[in-house]
Amino acid sequence: MKFLFGINKFLPYFQKKSKSHCLEKILVVSNTGLGDTILSTPAIKSLKKSFPYIHITFMVHKKMFPLFKDFEYVDDFEIYSPGFFNQVRTVYKLRKRRLDTIFLFHSNGPEDVFFSILSGAKNILKMTDNLDHEFKHCFSNQPNSKPQHDIEKKLDLVRVYKPKIISKKLYIPKKFYENIGFFEKDKSFIHIGFQIGAQDEYKIWPINKFINLANKLCLEYNKIKFVLLGSTEYEINLAKEFCEGLDESGLVINLCGKSSLDELPSIINDLDLLVSNDTGTLHLAIALGAKTVSLFGPTNQNEFGPYQDYNIHRVVNTGSPGFVKDREKDFRKHNSMMNIDSDDVFSSINELI
Repeated sequence: MKFLFGINKFLPYFQKKSKSHCLEKILVVSNTGLGDTILSTPAIKSLKKSFPYIHITFMVHKKMFPLFKDFEYVDDFEIYSPGFFNQVRTVYKLRKRRLDTIFLFHSNGPEDVFFSILSGAKNILKMTDNLDHEFKHCFSNQPNSKPQHDIEKKLDLVRVYKPKIISKKLYIPKKFYENIGFFEKDKSFIHIGFQIGAQDEYKIWPINKFINLANKLCLEYNKIKFVLLGSTEYEINLAKEFCEGLDESGLVINLCGKSSLDELPSIINDLDLLVSNDTGTLHLAIALGAKTVSLFGPTNQNEFGPYQDYNIHRVVNTGSPGFVKDREKDFRKHNSMMNIDSDDVFSSINELI
């Protein structure tokens, strides 16, 4: 990546910018994690609904593609893979598309600057609040540092083109909204999903807190089952610890590591409620219209929490939510999540069931 940083320093000298805001062949980029990709969907839909004549190519991470391959608001895809040679191939493919505009809704440097400038697109817009961004002069928009939800920050890039329609709800392909039946469900039981992990360790509520919460719920409700969600080896180990610590181990449906991304909507649709750390599964559940109780510690619920259907969502935080990027790395640990009390989560669940 250091090599790309070096190359990028010279690219602005070859960039051909346009003063006109042209929208015909565009690339929308959200090529990182699941949550960030889902948070980009309102902006993508707003573009397509406001300008139905444009051709939208969606650059999405190869791991996320199975969930979005039938997304109704895009016309084509570029599948993103990291690595220098993959970026060179990406540039070649983008140049053939003759793009006029690129929206970097969520992307990581230095790759995004590299393929965007070399694509030949004359308008490049990037969601960034970094006023000192080294390449901010390459973008057609100004950095946005005002406090607002991540969805609004992405929509602000679309607002540059004065859209007629603004959509603020999260979306995934419509086929997933009716998918059910991934696991055998006894309808006489309440099924509560626990997303026990997260992409970043500092966002994870300690597993002993999940165990304590589950034991409380078992005492409160006669028929209840816990559906454990996760995919990584770390989450699989957490699930084992959860099962060992629960007083009623027969009430667990452990799906950690047992489903693919495009099967996850079917699981969520069968839940009565999801308890989740701030991670992609939470945003997927919000998009599907599922009830959620979300746990926020070092990240800000006002930036990344529920932004629709407030009546079916509850947020429990540490009492002092803040931006991770404003903290030293030593604070980026799940220690702050210890401050979330299981009684508060329990009360939020009771409000929704």
